[in-house]
Amino acid sequence: MMKKIVTVYLIYLFIVWGYFLFFYPLSTIGDFRYAALAHAVYFAKLPIEWLLLYAIVKKGWSFAWVGYIERRVNKKWMQTLLYSLVLVMVYETIRLPFNLLWLWISRREGTSSQSLANWLYELGLNSLFFWLVLSAGIYAAMLLIKRYKRWWLGLWLIFLPAVIFIMYIQPVWIDPLYEDFSVMEPGPLRTAIEDLTENAGLEDATLLQVDMSEKTTTFNAYVTGIMGNARIVLWDTTLNGMPQDEILFILSHEIGHYIMHHVYAGVAGYLVLSLLLMYLAAVVYRLFWRNIENKHLFRSKHDLRAVPVLLLVFSLLLSAAQPVSLYVSRQIEQSADWYAIKNTENLQAGISSFRRMAEQSKSDIDPVFWVKWLRFSHPPIQERIDRIEKELSERETNQGTSP
Repeated sequence: MMKKIVTVYLIYLFIVWGYFLFFYPLSTIGDFRYAALAHAVYFAKLPIEWLLLYAIVKKGWSFAWVGYIERRVNKKWMQTLLYSLVLVMVYETIRLPFNLLWLWISRREGTSSQSLANWLYELGLNSLFFWLVLSAGIYAAMLLIKRYKRWWLGLWLIFLPAVIFIMYIQPVWIDPLYEDFSVMEPGPLRTAIEDLTENAGLEDATLLQVDMSEKTTTFNAYVTGIMGNARIVLWDTTLNGMPQDEILFILSHEIGHYIMHHVYAGVAGYLVLSLLLMYLAAVVYRLFWRNIENKHLFRSKHDLRAVPVLLLVFSLLLSAAQPVSLYVSRQIEQSADWYAIKNTENLQAGISSFRRMAEQSKSDIDPVFWVKWLRFSHPPIQERIDRIEKELSERETNQGTSP
């Protein structure tokens, strides 16, 4: 069975790479296939998690790992830590060739300037956080499954404050582990930005710049944090590589996020979606136990040996929900665009900023519909430009008809 699955995956890889390299109708500002390669790497990695978890169960690796750990460690929390560590190490090892391939492609195409040492540091940091979160989640889930019929609700109630806490501390404790943040230096640009934020009524948002030029050549800005830790962050590549009017348009977009409380809306939507997914996961997990043969191999529903089954269920459900999540994200970004359009007089700066960002990042500005639904958290660049051009046309028409 496993040989068939591996064969099917290899055929899948051949189709994915062949399609995106030679047949995908890429629309980009420039003569390069970088965005098509990005799509290929993404879809090549997509089934890896499912195949790995299935193999762990099918080949009996989970039983061997847990048996080995249980013979040497008695504490349940320590068993969970060690078992999660094995899962993370195997998972990251399998994904490593694809991640290295993408690093090489990004450096070759000039969108990345990150050193291998820094890349490895961030990989290790990501793996550490992943291990800790996974361990805590598995330990809580197994404990609740053992004691409560509606374990999924208890898990969500634990998950709720944890997410809010992480969102609060992320800008202060977590983000600085990856990048260097600083207050923007005084000058004409900072004065213009302060005037813009003051006119928008922003008094409690922290405006920062982040040193990204050592990692990338692309442009970006974002809003992060909640409550007193809310921040509007501009990449130094944006500050150094774009003219002031384009930067102010991008900042207007980020102010739109802040004014319309999109961070809070995103957290609320994520929590609602997670509640639904946890309930569905409990239903599917229950059906699995009703229909599985050799139940004695897993000993119980809360046995560590059964964890890959539960993780596989969650992974499949999360992937199924991804298009919905991305659609909501695109709507949020679209509303922030609308705020920037309505509050910007020089809309040509908006068009040129999007074109500059697309050219620098070598992005797919008009993806086919299914790639958009499966990958894009923001509206494609061409859609955003078309919206500005429509507004420009309406303004010209209104000016022409006004007395």
